[in-house]
Amino acid sequence: MIISDFGSVNGGAAKVAIESARGLAEAGLDIVFACAIGPISPRLDHPRIDIQRFEGEEIWKVGGRIAAARQGIWNAAAHAFLTALLARQPAGTIVHLHQWTKAFSPAAIAAAGESGLPVAITMHDYFSFCPTGGYFDFKAGAPCTRRPMSGGCMAANCDRESYAHKLVRVARQWRSDEALRALAQPLFIHVSDFARDVARPFLPRQARHMVVENMMEAQKRPPADVAENRHALFLGRFTQEKAGDVLAAAAREAGMPVRFVGEGPLRAEILQANPAADFGDWLPAERVFEEIERARCLVLPSLWYEPGPLVVAEARSRGVPVVLARTTGPAGWIRDGEDGLLVDGGDVAGLAAALVQLQDDGTARRMGEASYRHYWADALTVERHVARTLAAYETLAHTPQAANAAG
Repeated sequence: MIISDFGSVNGGAAKVAIESARGLAEAGLDIVFACAIGPISPRLDHPRIDIQRFEGEEIWKVGGRIAAARQGIWNAAAHAFLTALLARQPAGTIVHLHQWTKAFSPAAIAAAGESGLPVAITMHDYFSFCPTGGYFDFKAGAPCTRRPMSGGCMAANCDRESYAHKLVRVARQWRSDEALRALAQPLFIHVSDFARDVARPFLPRQARHMVVENMMEAQKRPPADVAENRHALFLGRFTQEKAGDVLAAAAREAGMPVRFVGEGPLRAEILQANPAADFGDWLPAERVFEEIERARCLVLPSLWYEPGPLVVAEARSRGVPVVLARTTGPAGWIRDGEDGLLVDGGDVAGLAAALVQLQDDGTARRMGEASYRHYWADALTVERHVARTLAAYETLAHTPQAANAAG
């Protein structure tokens, strides 16, 4: 049984939940897909997928701030829905939570634990231990250094929105932590080794951990000739933690054209840092690869501990080298100086030096070819993802909790 706030793709977590459900169904598993917010993706139209919809709304779209806050902390209706649904599942069922903060609330974790069935949680972000979900201090503009839910954490005005918003999230985290501690032996599935290492110290001691990278759909085609391209590419939201303004300043210093594709509140700061920056709007999925193939390199100078942005794999699958903050999940894929370059997040001078390196045609071509070769040696296919997810489920099937549920 897969639990996801969204029934259609609106971001990485929902996409992985839906494509994982589809892949597991095609591998022969019967899937119950429990979601709250529609519409329902046509990818879930499969004879082995049973869609169960809780008619919920995204929390902050619920009428009134007090009602929204109350529902975000604990959605009683969602708890009742999931409790009844879980009670109907046969012995041997595994409950897999992908996303619960937008509609289901911590009630989803509690219902899963109360069912007595084994539970897996994919860590697409850090909401399982951090009230704001990013383990990032938006006021300091840097990764958090506090222990989650400590006195210092609860007192810190670190939320993107406001301290009042942070307090609502603290209350939600308290309910979440309470539900997580009640799980017998949960399995946390991380999307990268780096994200696992960030999260593990803050998760319940009884938990187990596995890494299952997200899938990425790409057809194998000849690599792009990046030596013919000129601009650096940023693809994503223009937000503080993703540091598009850092790239803008670095590109200006390096004398390299730069293009930003996406949207977000940091657009003005990006233009201020580099008035020559080029902008493009969000693209449909089928056009993302075309955009990537026109770039000299892809750049992700993230300030936060980004778990596993798939755009890195998309670039590598097309032979486009990546310049990446070393404190991100995909940094573990990069052979620094061979198929990409790792930099310190927020370091304008270091990023500018990396861009200068890639302005050399021979360097860009060599790194692009190596990036392409290394990606396709172990491509992030749906089949790979499903096989590793099944291996994770196999560990859950042999826990005492699973045996009790079966008995």
